[in-house]
Amino acid sequence: MNTKLKTIIAFVAATVALAAIMPLGSVFKYDYHRGDMWNYGDLDAPFDFPVLKSSAEREADLKRFNETFIPIYECDTTVATRMSVSFEENMHLPEVEASRRGDIMNALGKRLMQIYRDGIIAESDNVSSDGLIRVIRDGKISTVSKANLYTPDEAKVALAEVVTNFGISPIGIRFDRYITPDIVYDEELSTVSFEEGRAGLSASKGFVTKGTPIIKKGSIIEGYTADVLDSFKSEYMNNHRHGSFLAAVAGNLLYVSIVMVMSYVFLIYFRNEFSLNFGYVLLLLFIYLLMMILTVAVENIPALSIYLIPYAVVPFFIVTFYDMRMSIFEYVSVLLVCAIATESPFDTFFINLFSGLAGIFVLQNAYHRARIFIATAAVLVCYMLTYVAVSFFHEQGFSSIEWSNLLWFFGNVVLLLALYQLIYLFEKIFGFVTNITLLELCDTNQSLLRELSEKAPGTFQHSLQVASLAEEAVKAVGGDPLLTRTGALYHDIGKSLNPAYFTENTAVGAENPHDNIEPEESAQIIKQHVTDGYKLAKKYNLPGKIIDFIMTHHGDSLIYFFYHKYKEAHGNVYDESLFRYPGPRPISKETSICMMADAVEAASRSLRSYDEQSVTELIDKIVSTQMSEDQFSQSMLSIQDINTVKEVFRNKLTNMYHKRIAYPEREAITNP
Repeated sequence: MNTKLKTIIAFVAATVALAAIMPLGSVFKYDYHRGDMWNYGDLDAPFDFPVLKSSAEREADLKRFNETFIPIYECDTTVATRMSVSFEENMHLPEVEASRRGDIMNALGKRLMQIYRDGIIAESDNVSSDGLIRVIRDGKISTVSKANLYTPDEAKVALAEVVTNFGISPIGIRFDRYITPDIVYDEELSTVSFEEGRAGLSASKGFVTKGTPIIKKGSIIEGYTADVLDSFKSEYMNNHRHGSFLAAVAGNLLYVSIVMVMSYVFLIYFRNEFSLNFGYVLLLLFIYLLMMILTVAVENIPALSIYLIPYAVVPFFIVTFYDMRMSIFEYVSVLLVCAIATESPFDTFFINLFSGLAGIFVLQNAYHRARIFIATAAVLVCYMLTYVAVSFFHEQGFSSIEWSNLLWFFGNVVLLLALYQLIYLFEKIFGFVTNITLLELCDTNQSLLRELSEKAPGTFQHSLQVASLAEEAVKAVGGDPLLTRTGALYHDIGKSLNPAYFTENTAVGAENPHDNIEPEESAQIIKQHVTDGYKLAKKYNLPGKIIDFIMTHHGDSLIYFFYHKYKEAHGNVYDESLFRYPGPRPISKETSICMMADAVEAASRSLRSYDEQSVTELIDKIVSTQMSEDQFSQSMLSIQDINTVKEVFRNKLTNMYHKRIAYPEREAITNP
């Protein structure tokens, strides 16, 4: 299966997955905020719905219920009977005449029964704020005030008053033996009643019938009208979405498809070099899915805010592995897909768009890992500024802005730094390469480059010159200079296996080994350095981007010298492929410019004069020959780009080979 077909299948699969993950009917068609003006047409209720209380109103209702709830107690009537019997059998009045004992005992017994008829309650906090309790007595429930009940201490005082009225001191009389609370808190019944009461609190404060005007165009969204709109939105989202399940699925699929088709077209027509590498396609689609999953997960957790999701990691990933233009376009596409699944699509899109862009403007061409912290700081500042700007736009003032939301952005950037560490993992899984890795490969102490400098010093010097030429040229046409420099350093490593067969490694006056072999054999040895370089690159685990430079720096062009040598000797060439490099042709700006720089630098060594005209003619001749062979047809280079590259080469070469001052011999220098 070719890469193009695999890419199409991957995009289709990702589109279906994104549509499936996206909540059905998740978007309310009216986007409004309290304090704003209603910019839509007059709105009438399309169905009946209750007007829901706000969270503050519901909390106030609950607080009021908690304060006014009347707990339930139960009266144990057997306590009075037991205490009455005990009183008659055990009550003892010391130092009381027998003639008076009967009257006092009778008065005390009546008072004791009256106390138990009113009820004795233990000291307790389970009483409503106004001192009311509900008492179940003989199967009937009644509400009484705690003030009308006796506590054990109050009951003892009441009995003491009886004997005091008879002129007898209550000291030493054990009234407490006959005082036991008969009004007992019923925790189970109170809890059941409390929960039922809470559940019975009304969540609504009104009702709107179908056809009732809700709001007119130009009205300010505030007060009860805002509550009605919020209630309408809640009812619409939960119970009155229009259309069938299949229609909702189709709507999601159509929306996502439009965005993904745009992404695919951009990739194919403007970044074709990435579409040819299936690893790049998979990473891009993985990013889409990852951010959609995070969006839906956070939206379904009420305790979390959508501002916690580090959408800025998307352009960070893409600018690291792709380029600036790609990162901007794909970031917008990811936000279009994800923002529609949030409660406030516009706010989510706007805040994250500019924050992410601020980050990648700082992060582009980052050659030091510390740059990520600067980019993250830029993201945080931009998050806060755009949030305040959007909030001010909605609220028309600073007093109503929810400043606490700014704290979510700190969590956002912490997650951003954490997710950015996946860069290393992506490098290994997908075979990508970052600028930091390229900087490491540019070190000439790397084993391959050191081996090249030792075995083929001429080729090594040639590679350094090609790297310098190509880097400057790529920079002028908006390519990746670091990638170009690194690729150019490694493009000829295959020559280290047979260095003597390449003229730059042949000492002056030394025998040329090609003089003793046939042209076709020489051609085979020459083009073998491409495949040898590929094998060495694989052996040393060089990234695929660098291997591209090795394989394409000659394209499938002719090995002209030995081609013409064979033609002079034999008249015709029966198999031209013997004298062509294996290819493929370069497919990017960077590899194409390396191909030009390689040929120009090598040919420039044979010039007798390095004046501007000679250098210009050489460059024009070489580049024109490569263009006539259609070597740059897939490289994304325009004619203007090629002319710019030629101009850079001309300036660099004339500066490299300019004439120097002829210094006098030391012996000719005399003291003044």
